Amino acid sequence: MDYLEIKSHLEKLQMQLANKMQHPDLSIDEKNELQRTIANYDYIIELTCMNHFERGSVIH
Repeated sequence: MDYLEIKSHLEKLQMQLANKMQHPDLSIDEKNELQRTIANYDYIIELTCMNHFERGSVIH
């Protein structure tokens, strides 16, 4: 997979979770868990972009 495929796949998974948030029968705990998971995907997508564009810290 290349960068754009990975980023697209992660964004698709994140969107699926965001759509689940709209379900009226979710408990508060389930909504909180979905929000944390969506935030994790934001972080993973950011790291993916940083890695692709080599913007992260280099530790030797």
